[in-house]
Amino acid sequence: MSRDASPGGLTLRLEEEFRKTPLAENLGHSLAPQALEPLGPADYPAFGRGDLLVTRHRGEFIKPCPGTLNYNCCGLTIFHFGLGCTIGCRYCILEAYLGTAALVLFGNVAEGLADLRELLRRPPAERPRRFCTGEFTDSLLLDKRTGLAAELITMFAETEGAVLELKTKTDHTDHLLGLKHKGRTVISFSVNAPDICRCEESGAAPLSARLKAAQRAAAAGFPVGLHFDPLIVHPNWEEGYARTAQMIGEHLAGAEVAWVSLGCFRYLPSLKEVMLARHPETSIYDGEFIMGGDGKMRYPRPLRTRMYRTLVKALREALPEKTVIYMCMESPRVWRDVFGRDPETEGLAAELDRRAMELCG
Repeated sequence: MSRDASPGGLTLRLEEEFRKTPLAENLGHSLAPQALEPLGPADYPAFGRGDLLVTRHRGEFIKPCPGTLNYNCCGLTIFHFGLGCTIGCRYCILEAYLGTAALVLFGNVAEGLADLRELLRRPPAERPRRFCTGEFTDSLLLDKRTGLAAELITMFAETEGAVLELKTKTDHTDHLLGLKHKGRTVISFSVNAPDICRCEESGAAPLSARLKAAQRAAAAGFPVGLHFDPLIVHPNWEEGYARTAQMIGEHLAGAEVAWVSLGCFRYLPSLKEVMLARHPETSIYDGEFIMGGDGKMRYPRPLRTRMYRTLVKALREALPEKTVIYMCMESPRVWRDVFGRDPETEGLAAELDRRAMELCG
């Protein structure tokens, strides 16, 4: 189980208006709440690691994936329920992107759920097909306390032509397995090479625990997704990623694998200083990087191509040939080098929409 996924050890700080809500009650079973005056995003940096904020979200709850120019995007739609993560991966872009180390949950998430219900009432052709919750936080990190995933799974089970994806590095799935989902929720696991999981994701569930949770989810009829992001150069990385692919084949033989995404390590320049100050022992920033077209540091294109080809080959040997494998935030040139084609953002989104509709039946 993820070391940091329990609310224990966090200081719960709630805006006054949320002190008597079900969310506050659920979290308060193990945490003594402290009331706060109303906060805005500009106030978040005043809080740090160990703080769990329950605050009002004043923006949109439903938004497109923040893709970037010059790289193909999968076109997901995000249900935005919180910010930050306590797992502590040493490559986490949120550390440089959010400007706060606090974990933030939106106390008015019911308003977002109402917006989502209204959107899902539209005909399928007039709304997105694929939704996720794990873009700015881990989908299941505190879900045993919040209960949000169960509400969403039930909502999507009652909706034609739409799929929900929950993304996690935890193994916190068993409380969801008895729910009626009709194949319209994909439970996805972020995975990596064994050495990276052990050294750079030490607060997450061990790789074997994630894959066993994926196995249990598949046995309960859930489609399972897998996300190799980021692929990281490290000693014997080829063997490491091949081993993970082999483990996936062993655990998910016969499972409905919705899709597998791949993305090479990339980071905002400001992240390196933050992470090296906190984790001077890490070596993942030591390799050769170049500035990409999105302002992020990336491995040179030939190395990225080699890494993708290596893993695609291993996955093709471990999973059925029909398994959908795609790259996240990668350039048209690398798409052509790895898969022999460039689907462009629109084509990639359409392919994944078609796959989602297959899952919906």
